[in-house]
Amino acid sequence: MKHLYIPFVWELALIILTIFFPKQAFVLFLAFYLGLLIYFYFINKQFSFRKLNSYFCEVKTFWLPVLVTFAGLFAASKLKDYISQLYPNSYKENVWIIVPNNLIPTIIYACMMIIMKPVAEELFYRKAIIRFGDKKKMILLTVASLLICALSRAHGPVAIMQWILMSLPVTIAYIATKNIYIPIMAHVIFEFWDNTYEIVYSLGRIFFR
Repeated sequence: MKHLYIPFVWELALIILTIFFPKQAFVLFLAFYLGLLIYFYFINKQFSFRKLNSYFCEVKTFWLPVLVTFAGLFAASKLKDYISQLYPNSYKENVWIIVPNNLIPTIIYACMMIIMKPVAEELFYRKAIIRFGDKKKMILLTVASLLICALSRAHGPVAIMQWILMSLPVTIAYIATKNIYIPIMAHVIFEFWDNTYEIVYSLGRIFFR
């Protein structure tokens, strides 16, 4: 776990800064995800486009688990929305990313949420933290990964619980398959589905204002 000191400190800085500077969350999360990608892709070589491409023709062992994981993320998002209705004050517990109403920030936001976020989160919170072999250790590390992931997006108990819920499908997929590319792809597809309408609407508002 020694190689995780830098990502842990990086997230701690994110949490502190988003508490004191919530309006700067867009820039802070962009720097956070970019830092994780640089660390895990360029420095630790934890991701390979060639290996990801090798799975594209495998329907049963890759795309089917991806589809199941996406369905889990979809169900978790609906349950998260339902919890928000039961506890409306939890809205204030979330870290909201406010995007400037301009073309370049909107495009950067789209890239950040649909590509950078899912890849960075899966490499850090799943692949880097969860270890297989010892079951007790794996369970403890899995719980830790869920909590650490939630803390990056929430500062209150209900919101933390909601983000833990959102992380469960990808966490289960990684533990069940031991293939990080399955939760990565499912996460990317979900973020595309979840953010496309908002991004297209923002772009339309920018072009036709």
